[in-house]
Amino acid sequence: MERVRVIRLLHVRDGREADFVESYQGVRDRALNFPGHLGEQLCRSLDDPAQWLLTSEWDSLESVQQWRTDPDHRSLVEPMNACLHDERWTAVFQVRETAGT
Repeated sequence: MERVRVIRLLHVRDGREADFVESYQGVRDRALNFPGHLGEQLCRSLDDPAQWLLTSEWDSLESVQQWRTDPDHRSLVEPMNACLHDERWTAVFQVRETAGT
């Protein structure tokens, strides 16, 4: 099994933080029950509160691709994306090593 981690660096629009978190929770709840999904983290920058880091771990790249092409995916993420500035960064990494929790 080749686990992968999706990392998104996001900038939330001023005043939309609560909407962002609420809509993220809906996406997260659906993802938690999606085949191959292993976990999620949502982090907020202490240096720049508008900047958020979203990571998810999957059992394979194929699982990520299935999630992204799932018919419900677009409608799930639209409310979350509406809270964001266009300035975003997303990448998929292969997990090579894991140590402790």
